[in-house]
Amino acid sequence: MKSALNFLYSFIYDGLPVSLLFVPIYLFLRLVFLTNHKQKNLADRINFYREIIMLCFFVFMVHLFVQTFIVNIGANQINLIPFKIIIQQIQEMSLNQYTYGIFILNIIGNVTIFAPIGIFAPYLFKTDFRHTALLGFLISLTIEGGQLPLPRTSDVDDLILNTTGTIVGYGIYMLGKNLKDIKN
Repeated sequence: MKSALNFLYSFIYDGLPVSLLFVPIYLFLRLVFLTNHKQKNLADRINFYREIIMLCFFVFMVHLFVQTFIVNIGANQINLIPFKIIIQQIQEMSLNQYTYGIFILNIIGNVTIFAPIGIFAPYLFKTDFRHTALLGFLISLTIEGGQLPLPRTSDVDDLILNTTGTIVGYGIYMLGKNLKDIKN
């Protein structure tokens, strides 16, 4: 649990300077985009709830970029065999408690870090299940491919777990949507 909280803290803290740099640029560009629409006045064009969610999604994507390309630079390793690292970590778990924590952080971390994509994408971009899962897969593939020339680990297991996280996020989105529909 402590390592998960440390990761969350790192995810927020490490991405904060970059967010503070890019959020004003995003807000300026978003305002320019909204003022160039053909509707009568700006207030009619803005759904503030949607704009806040778009801003949250933008900040999340900035933090995801920072976490996957800038932070935790390590050894340059490539794994193209599906489930190889996961199976290796399961086998090593019996050896010590430290390996168990790494395994849990790897599985839960890679799933949960992509769940917001599954939650945000269907709301913001009106994507269905298939397109949401594809978006999560493509974002993860871009990250893993982008890590290849860097001193980072690029792992097909991350691609599988990240896509699973997007699907879990989509399930959370649908659950929330269905609960809202029942309530109304």
